[in-house]
Amino acid sequence: MKLSIRYKFVIGFLVIFCISFISISFFINKIIVKNNEKIISKEFLRFQKDLTIYLNQYLKLKQIALDENEFEKNAQDIAAVLAVKIDDRVVVYSGKGGFLSDSACENGKIPIYEEVNNINEHKKYNKDLKLAVNNKSAYTIVPIDNKYMVIFSCPIFIDDVKLGIVRCNRDYTELFNSSENLLRVINISISLVFGLIFIFSILLATKITVPIIKLSRISKEVAKGNFDADIIVNSRDETGELTSNFNKMKNQIKKQIETIKRDRDNLKTIQKHRKAFFDNVTHEMKTPLTIISGYSQIILQKDFKDKEFFKKAVVKIKNESDRMHNMVLELLEISKVESKVSSDQMKKINVSEVIYLTCEDMRIRADKYDILIDKHIDKDVFVLGNENELRRMMINLIDNSIKYGDIKSSIKVKMFKDKNYCNMIVEDKGHGISTDKLDKIFKPFYRVDKVSSREKGSNGLGLSIVKSIVEKHRGEINIVSKENIGTKVYIKIPLIVYKMATSV
Repeated sequence: MKLSIRYKFVIGFLVIFCISFISISFFINKIIVKNNEKIISKEFLRFQKDLTIYLNQYLKLKQIALDENEFEKNAQDIAAVLAVKIDDRVVVYSGKGGFLSDSACENGKIPIYEEVNNINEHKKYNKDLKLAVNNKSAYTIVPIDNKYMVIFSCPIFIDDVKLGIVRCNRDYTELFNSSENLLRVINISISLVFGLIFIFSILLATKITVPIIKLSRISKEVAKGNFDADIIVNSRDETGELTSNFNKMKNQIKKQIETIKRDRDNLKTIQKHRKAFFDNVTHEMKTPLTIISGYSQIILQKDFKDKEFFKKAVVKIKNESDRMHNMVLELLEISKVESKVSSDQMKKINVSEVIYLTCEDMRIRADKYDILIDKHIDKDVFVLGNENELRRMMINLIDNSIKYGDIKSSIKVKMFKDKNYCNMIVEDKGHGISTDKLDKIFKPFYRVDKVSSREKGSNGLGLSIVKSIVEKHRGEINIVSKENIGTKVYIKIPLIVYKMATSV
């Protein structure tokens, strides 16, 4: 049978308390007994000294010789006198233990411990008498009918002459009853204390084990995949800290699993996008290759003599070749932008200078269509990034505004700091983008309107490159546009970026 840790605690505490209670009671009882013996010994030592003094005075007063025979002859008188002196019963024996006289014999009350003529009788209570025969004082504790009688025997020596043995008894019931009452009170007190400690221990064991039991139950749920159950323990000790750490660990595992699932779904999405990207690349390259191949086959015919068609074919082949060349360059740029960048490629950049110089460079293209680049750029704004990529981003944005903006219009380029971000805005006036197409413009090879672009060779990769650059710099991009009015591009990049690694 499996015992829970709670019951193990209770059983362990119970065993310890029982052993402790028995041990303490035993030692206290020993101490009380020794204390009683010490009290009795002290009183009888004093009694022996007084007894010798009384007897010596009596013998001198009665002019009885210090002789064992004379002591035996006067044993009855001696017993009576000593009994009056000590106010207790006195029995007188010879030096060899023979019974001589008893002060209580007159009333006919001879107690159970009395030895008559032979010290070997009543062996249960004559140990003290035997020791007195061997010249040693001793006493025996005799329990009789809820009473405690103490029998004391001592040899009588006067002037180094052993005259005999005097034996007397005293009632110490009160002393022993007091000791028993004291022991009973102590045992009850110990029992109460141990009982309270035991109850407190059970409560403490419960307080400790209940969270562990809950933790065990919840851990089984977690093992089954249920991460929604939490342990609530209102405790500030190690148990509360343990449950708090368990909840944190469980939530962290839950987040990791959710991240893995999300990454799995993202991977599937990326694979779909890659397939779509590959299909788009294949389709986009197939068209110019088909045109180039078709014109080349016609030109290579032996009887071909049409100079006008030859000139047209050469121009077409060149245009399609340029288009393929630009497409390959932009694909390489996308691959480069979306690849992981080492930390040494990211450095502190004055983005104000990058945007200003880009606007100056693009002014030549804008002048071709009589378009003004109106720039409002805050000075000395710094970000952590890649200068070439940020320049490429601005070139694509301004280039799109030139392609799709109205002739003799203006392109507004703004850059300013707001809290911890560098904000960039590129605004043009032109064809604009319909609302239903705004969510597709960042897809590779997607072109809003091929006809509206005043320049050929556009492959629909510009905004895709821009978005990749912004995301790599931990930024955000948003486009607002209205048809036949114009387009605004909002970009926000953190002024300080610590980690710049991106995933493909």
